Amino acid sequence: MIIAANGNNGSAASTVNEPAIAHKVIGVGNFDVQTLNQVASQSRGPAPDNRIKPDIQAPTNTETASNGCGWRQNCATGGSDTAINSFGGTSGATPYAAGAAALLRNWLRGTSFSIDPGQVYAQLILSGQQPYPFDNTSGAGPLRLPTDGWAWWGKVTITNGATIDIPIGISGTSPNTLDAALWWPETASQSHNDVDLSLVDPGGATRDWSVSIPSVFERARVSGAVTAGTWKIRIRGYSVPTGSQTVYWSAHVRLH
Repeated sequence: MIIAANGNNGSAASTVNEPAIAHKVIGVGNFDVQTLNQVASQSRGPAPDNRIKPDIQAPTNTETASNGCGWRQNCATGGSDTAINSFGGTSGATPYAAGAAALLRNWLRGTSFSIDPGQVYAQLILSGQQPYPFDNTSGAGPLRLPTDGWAWWGKVTITNGATIDIPIGISGTSPNTLDAALWWPETASQSHNDVDLSLVDPGGATRDWSVSIPSVFERARVSGAVTAGTWKIRIRGYSVPTGSQTVYWSAHVRLH
C-alpha cells in the first residue's frame, strides 16, 4: 500500500505532487481537525489523464510530539521531552490515512499473512464520506472508518459490457445507511477502464449509483433506514477496452 500526501501547492487545478498522482497510490488531501473546513493550501487534481485526486481526505493541524521548535523549523538547541506542536498540511494528514490503512489491513487479513493492497484501497474509499459525484478537492471525502455494523468485501473480474451482481443479506431491526465502494488497479500505459457501481434494493429498484468516468474508484450510499432482505452490489463494465479488469469491492451497513 502506498499512501501519499497530495501536496500544499495551493487551490489551483492539477497541482498534485508525485507520488500521490500515481495510479496505484492513495492521494491524501486534508481538512482542519477543529473546524472541519477545507484547507485552502491543499493541492488539487485532476491528474494528467483526468483521474480524481485526492482519493480521500484526513485531518490536519493536530498536536503531536515535537522537538520544541515550530513546524518544519530547525533548532539550534533541543526542546523539552514533553514538547508538542501543531503539524499541518497534507503531510500532517497523511499519517492518519496511513494509520487507517494499517488498521484496515490488519482487520481484513485476519489470521492470514497478507491481503491484496487493492482490498484495503477499496475500504479506504468506502471510509470516505463523499459518495458520487466526486470533485478534485475532496475525492471520496473525509475518512470515517466503518463501525457498528456488518461488512462485506471481495474482488471480481469484469469484462466490457458485463454486469456482475453480488448479493448481500441485510437483517436486523434497524439497519441504517448502506455504503459500497469500488477500486481497481490500472497502469499508466494502459487504456482507462470505466467501471460503474449501483446499489439495488430487495425489490429490484436502483437506490444509488456511482458513475464517475475518469476515476479508478466509485462510491455509493443509501442514507437512512435500509430495508431488510437481499440487496445487490451491481458492478458494470461500462467500458473495458483492456478486455478484463480486476475490481475490488467493499460494502458496509450500520445496525443502529
